[in-house]
Amino acid sequence: MPTCEAGERVETRRAHRPAAAWLSVALLAALPGGVWVAGAAASDPPVPPEPAASEYREDGSGLGDYLVGRYAHVRGDYAAAAEHLRRALEEDPGNPALLRRTVSLLVADGRVEEAAALGSRLLEIDGQGRLARFVLGLEAARTGDFQEALGHVDPIAREGVYAILVPLAEGWMHTGAGSEAEALAALAPLGERAAYRPFFLLHAGLMHDMAGRQEDAEAMLREAVALSSGSLRPTAALGSLLARAGRVREAWAVYDQYHAQNPTDVWSERAMAAAEAGVAPPRLVSDAREGLAEALFGTAAALPQREIEDAGLVYARLALFLRDDLDVARLLIAGIYEELGHFAAAVAVYRGIPVESDFSWTARLRAAADLADLERVDEAVAALGAMVDEQPERADAASAMGDALRMNERYEEAADAYDIAVERTAAVESRHWRLYYVRGIAFERTGAWSRAEADFLRALELEPDQPLVLNYLGYSWVEQRHRLDEAREMIERAVALRPDDGYIVDSLGWVAYRLGDFEEAVHQLERAVELVAGDPIINDHLGDAYWQVGRLNEARFQWRRVLTLEPEDELADQVRRKLADGLSAEAEADDAQ
Repeated sequence: MPTCEAGERVETRRAHRPAAAWLSVALLAALPGGVWVAGAAASDPPVPPEPAASEYREDGSGLGDYLVGRYAHVRGDYAAAAEHLRRALEEDPGNPALLRRTVSLLVADGRVEEAAALGSRLLEIDGQGRLARFVLGLEAARTGDFQEALGHVDPIAREGVYAILVPLAEGWMHTGAGSEAEALAALAPLGERAAYRPFFLLHAGLMHDMAGRQEDAEAMLREAVALSSGSLRPTAALGSLLARAGRVREAWAVYDQYHAQNPTDVWSERAMAAAEAGVAPPRLVSDAREGLAEALFGTAAALPQREIEDAGLVYARLALFLRDDLDVARLLIAGIYEELGHFAAAVAVYRGIPVESDFSWTARLRAAADLADLERVDEAVAALGAMVDEQPERADAASAMGDALRMNERYEEAADAYDIAVERTAAVESRHWRLYYVRGIAFERTGAWSRAEADFLRALELEPDQPLVLNYLGYSWVEQRHRLDEAREMIERAVALRPDDGYIVDSLGWVAYRLGDFEEAVHQLERAVELVAGDPIINDHLGDAYWQVGRLNEARFQWRRVLTLEPEDELADQVRRKLADGLSAEAEADDAQ
């Protein structure tokens, strides 16, 4: 069986993504860590479910377009979903439910002006549709007609996500209309709820800053930073305020505090460099339209994206509709596409972030990771290689290159890339455990075991209770029949840390097997199969354990099952021999040692 395969399987294909996973973009909002906008799905009355299309194709009829559109929506293909439902509307233009759904999908696909036109039709037909009203309000605000914008937004019930969005929108619309007192009064209800108070503090602080009331602005922004655990947007707003007031050292300290929590972040590095050079950044928002965009982005980032990707896309797209240079919104949109598995769409969004943006480096790293997921590995490696040369002091591009190569089994090249990353890591910290761990995997896969073992042990020095490393090193020792008691202790620690990880439970079962404790091996391996039913190696291990305790028919059943699970050729050959002859006496004696 492949050496250390269980340890490698713990590193899923998504594990090569750069250190800040897409969901961390939610921390860019002004919410405290772990607080989500409740009831976000209640943007419009629910539409009864309809049967999905049986095939992803069109048949030229309105019903066919509707079914294909619904099917595309389920698959997260918003462009196709919006287009097919738009076509379906041509045959049923007065259907309110279809209009509501199409408006939402058009916005999610970035076609906001088309959505606004359909929203007008929807409101003429039945007067219902909160998203339609909201989009029309934003369209008016975009052209500077804030009184019309308020007329569209004010009737919207303050429920679900609109409990946040309506006060924020009305606050900025009153600002645009020149009514500062009404703007702050519109925001006030948000300040009365603990979960929403960071929104109130950030946006009221921005309004005070725009009005020149620096003392009030500073007090609110400092509280927003504290309540949001140092999130990027309030940090950026406070740092800008201080730097523009000539308080450069204080601004630098604000940025430095954020960077300490996000040590790989490029934005904070650039902000600190600008502060040291005496360059003051512009305000986070300079007018009411930009304030509206900030409110939409903050709300989108605070939504539980994994459950309602539609809502996150909708409000992030609306933020870009108002402010096309809001690159953090593009990061969020691309991250949602990644979560949906639409990596080509994510790459296209990332490439829309200009190179001079503070977020360009992050976007390029993540785009390269997506290219690797699309099996465009050479393209990803070329892009990352250029980044390695472009900034020779940074380790992240080299590490990402190693990940892309390793996940595509180009282990020698991966090890070389990781070597560069290690060389560029001047101050090794506990967070660097993963760099040594993945380099150790690359070394182990190329047969350089002594170097691999040294890297795994170094990773454990940095992070002693890291279950992935405990499992990989422990499993490697098991396969080598080396330090078995120590290996078992390490894997037991890993299982205690991740008790529902089937791959690590498999390792525990296999070390019991190697130690001749076959009953315990059966117990653990049965549990591993329950946790990860379709893994060929775990099923093979269970078959071997069944054979050792005399459950021969069950052993052969497990081995036959292995052949249905697309095993690697070497494992398949081993299983066929076992099905023909069972475990040979020689193998049984060897396994029992």
